[in-house]
Formats: sequence, structure tokens, C-alpha cells
Amino acid sequence: MDIQEELRKPFGENEIEWRVQSCGVSNNNKPWVMVLCYVQARAIQNRLDYVFGFDGWKVEYRTGSNDSNIICRISVKDKDGEWIYKEDGASESNVEPFKGGISGALKRCASSGYGIGRYLYNLTENFAECSLEKPKDNIGWKKATAKDKRTIYWKVPKLPAWALPNSISEAEISKLMNLAASANITEADVKKVIEKEFGCSEIRELSSDEYQQVYERLSKKVK
Repeated sequence: MDIQEELRKPFGENEIEWRVQSCGVSNNNKPWVMVLCYVQARAIQNRLDYVFGFDGWKVEYRTGSNDSNIICRISVKDKDGEWIYKEDGASESNVEPFKGGISGALKRCASSGYGIGRYLYNLTENFAECSLEKPKDNIGWKKATAKDKRTIYWKVPKLPAWALPNSISEAEISKLMNLAASANITEADVKKVIEKEFGCSEIRELSSDEYQQVYERLSKKVK
């Protein structure tokens, strides 16, 4: 097992949560909601169980110099059975402060120390689809409260293909580019094709099926 690769694999959408960073209503009465994406704490724990075993890792918490800051230490056993650890912290949240601080510290430590969910930092800040009127279909919609106390309804965004478990790996991207080089095709040329045919600006945004189509076409050019 490649430990680093397993730790950094994308999570399913059911293991991801979206939180409102800020929201409001513009002067022309149009609502806006900016949301950020996080891995659920339980999903992180499951990932650590899978990679290191239930007895191969442990987590500890303590307060920082400011009692409202929570420091998380995640320790894992290396191949020689020695314990190594990483630390990071987060402030208590507005809702369930201590519990929220623990959860936030765990997520930060897992990401900064072990790369778990770190790929989500490649997502740009997202403006969600939103409305001031309650949607007829409640599926996928949540609520936020603006500073003027008005309720804004926002829809949970969809993750791009590269941020889902069936996305192509970095090794597959390298394999594709080596094949393109063999056919004297530049990366820029490959990107032009995938943007035109699949609407993807980056190779990693291709789905597994789309990647296979591009690979097969390049293979024919090499032959």
C-alpha cells in the first residue's frame, strides 16, 4: 500500500460538507452566498482506520495559549512501529464552540500534516446558487441568514470530476503527457482539445471515461 497515495485520495460527496463563509443581498436585491468545502471528521477517522488500522493511530487535544484555541495532535505508527505525530489547531466555533473547535482542529491537522482532504484547497471559493424565495424542491437546499436578518436559500454545489473518487490520478496524468510527448503533441494542445470536447480547462478535471477516450486517441497517433 502506498500510504501517501491512500491518505490523499478524494472523498465521496456524502463525506463532504459545505459551510457558508459569508452571504448577503446586493443593492439590486440579488442574494449571494459564498461557501467553502470540508471533509467530515468521521470520514477522516475512517481514512486513518483504513490506512493505519484502528490501533495504528491516535488523536489528542489541548487548549492553546488562548483558551478558545484547540490544538490537535494526530500520531501514527511508522513501518518500524515508532510513533510520529503532526499538530495543528483551530478556534472554537460559534455553534457548539468546544465541539466545533475539536472538529476544526482535527480537520486542519489531518490536512496540513497528512494530506487528508488537502486537495479541496484547489477548489476556488464558490458562490452557490441561491434564492430569497423558498424552493419548491427542498432537496439539496440549505438556509443562511444575512446581516439584515433575511433568509437566503442556497443549493449545495456539485464537486468537479477531479475532486471525486473516480477522478484520474497524478500518475495517470503523467502517463498521458508522456504519451502525448511521444506523438509530438504539447500539453497546451491537449488542453485545447479537452476544453473543446469536454469543457475541462485542466487534464485532472477529466472523468475516468473521458481520460480513457483521450488516451486511446493519443495511442493511435503514436502508432
